[in-house]
Amino acid sequence: MSILKTVFLLITFVLVGVWCSCVHAKDTIYSGDKIQGTQTVYHLNPESLAPGLHRFYLQAGWRNSGMPIYVPVIIIKGTANGPRLTLTAAVHGDELNGIATIHELIKEIDYQALSGIVVAVPGLNQPALNTNTRHYVTSNGSGNKTNLNRIAPGDISKGGAQAYMARIWQGLMMEDSDLAVDLHTQTTGTAYTYYAFADVRNKKAEKIAMLMGPDVIKEDEGVNGTLETTFMQKGIPAITLELGEPRRFQADMIYRSVKGIKNVMRAWKMLDGEYENLSSKTYVGKNISNISADIGGIAFLKVGLLDKVEKGQILATLNDPLGREIANYKAPSNGIVVAIATYPLREEGSLLVRLLTEIRP
Repeated sequence: MSILKTVFLLITFVLVGVWCSCVHAKDTIYSGDKIQGTQTVYHLNPESLAPGLHRFYLQAGWRNSGMPIYVPVIIIKGTANGPRLTLTAAVHGDELNGIATIHELIKEIDYQALSGIVVAVPGLNQPALNTNTRHYVTSNGSGNKTNLNRIAPGDISKGGAQAYMARIWQGLMMEDSDLAVDLHTQTTGTAYTYYAFADVRNKKAEKIAMLMGPDVIKEDEGVNGTLETTFMQKGIPAITLELGEPRRFQADMIYRSVKGIKNVMRAWKMLDGEYENLSSKTYVGKNISNISADIGGIAFLKVGLLDKVEKGQILATLNDPLGREIANYKAPSNGIVVAIATYPLREEGSLLVRLLTEIRP
């Protein structure tokens, strides 16, 4: 092995060691590389930046070819002190409306009129986005797929998807957030209405959800490993916001979510002005009821998003390939339709209709 190569490897190991131990680092750690003129970092402390709009790529891992994986990060640092708002989008690779929400939002925020900091990640799951898939594919050779929104805040020592998530969580100092919104859509073949999950036992989280002006709010006690729940467990009020359909940009969803986030920023005094009521009616419910196909077939839905349904009402029918009805599906209780199948060919166990039930009067 040449001396030059040995020196290069030693430097690489030192850099990786610094990166992996920088959980409590106070400074931004630059990698020294640039992507199309944009600086890349191992660790990013927004407090160390000058007021203004900043764009970076955070190195969060490596592909199996040895090439780095870069995650886009946008920082808007205001001229006055204030809260830190973290926005994440596309933790699942087929959920795209949140990316456009962040892109549109940054056009509308003047850092000179901002108190505090916005940390925005418009495309958290880069491996899935780059392969047009939903989940991150691990590098262990087995082809296993990992739901990044079940392993937050990650664990560098475990490698693979766990390390990828940990490098993002630690590298962006997410535990220093004051509030957070995680932007989603439904998965491929289905659609949500404009819909928030919020642990309403936390009044700040409930306030964030209401300020977003959603059609419905699910009273959410959380799921371990999700970004929302991880933030909440760290004492940071957070919600999950579902924005319609996957694999496309929907102008109405993007418009509403941008207005909602600015509403939240006004309520937390990050922006001047009074927040406004963005929804004439928001339904709040305690439970979700999933109506799924118990056999494969061709689905015909009898209801649409936000329809009110009564117990026993037929929600969908299923045909065989010859056009014969082989099953029908009824509402198990009264509720509001919050999600529907949009792709008619349904496998056994796949969602047909999702209801929000036990709705507050």
